[in-house]
Amino acid sequence: MLAAVLSAWLQYAADGQPHVRALVTQTCPPVTFDGGTAPMEQRAGTSPGFDDVVCDTAIPPNVSNIRVENVRLPAPASNPRTVVVFGDTGCRMKDEEQQNCGDIANWPFPKIAQTIAAVRPDLLVHVGDYYYRESNCMKIMKACVNRWGDTSLSWDADWFWPARPLFATAPLVLARGNHEECARGGAGWFRYLDGSATMPRCTANGLDGTPPWAVSFDGLRLVLSDSAADPSDTKPTPARIAFYENSFRRAQQLADGATGDVWFVTHRPPYVNMNETQALLALDWQMAPFDLILAGHVHDFEAINLARYTPIVINGEGGDDLDDAGEASKEIGAVTNNGRKVYTFAKPAPYSTKQFGFAVYTKTEGGWNISLRDVDGIERRACVFTKGTVSCP
Repeated sequence: MLAAVLSAWLQYAADGQPHVRALVTQTCPPVTFDGGTAPMEQRAGTSPGFDDVVCDTAIPPNVSNIRVENVRLPAPASNPRTVVVFGDTGCRMKDEEQQNCGDIANWPFPKIAQTIAAVRPDLLVHVGDYYYRESNCMKIMKACVNRWGDTSLSWDADWFWPARPLFATAPLVLARGNHEECARGGAGWFRYLDGSATMPRCTANGLDGTPPWAVSFDGLRLVLSDSAADPSDTKPTPARIAFYENSFRRAQQLADGATGDVWFVTHRPPYVNMNETQALLALDWQMAPFDLILAGHVHDFEAINLARYTPIVINGEGGDDLDDAGEASKEIGAVTNNGRKVYTFAKPAPYSTKQFGFAVYTKTEGGWNISLRDVDGIERRACVFTKGTVSCP
């Protein structure tokens, strides 16, 4: 007996191929598309806290009319000309830090998702932090009571329910955020969204991190790097140093041979002293093969140009409580605890804004236009990326 489909979407996985994922109540259904059918395999069964079944299958990159039961999905992207980048979307519920998850003005991600869908992009890139409901909310906020902790209920409330308009619009590339580390939402992340062929599991003493991977399109390659977990942002450990060294080395290998633009996609901005381990290692590695770094973690928009280093664009304004504008920029150039000064700016000066929204990247002859949009889709700033520079005049 086939099960009801609770949710379905198309994402790129660590093999670089488009995968259909679905949440169902019982047996995994097949995926149908033009010219064929593919059985879905069970990625994860029910377990304590998770009452759904997760299904997965790879599909050919050139098919259309994709369906899981009565749910229609978008076709894979071959030559994305319009890419929406967004992140840090969940509703913050941690001790006294409480967003009102039932109030669109206070937690606007459900509205942002609808607005993004109206853009009809070719590709969606989420730079991490989907799950924020770490503790119960105040009972007066009825929309979130008992939807907390790393469970299927929380993941549905923070991601699967509000993101449904996105699932019907375009395929996704998904980075892991620090709120998906094993101490927080790691079980749900590995269960639902991680790109590995088999589901990794959080262990009590394991090093929390997964290898980089890449997906290639006509004229664009994205290299994904896991920067989710660090026991301390300011005290590098030998284990984390080795992890990032291996990650940067592998990421550079994945960038080799690309034609067109190569973007490094991660959650924590790698040059920013908020994560000193990454900042110091990126100083040594220089991230040379990459044209642009996409990141989140800081809850604002920032465009940062650095002398001799790859520019960064931060899109962390997707729904969680906002940070002050320029939060990441002010951490660049600070002196680390071992006395090394990290980075200097290049012109144009960093640009930042504190406002909920997302960014639309549109391919041009010489680079990409970056349109900053608010919750309603109104452009609030027009930026331009060309090789080596992001400008927001």
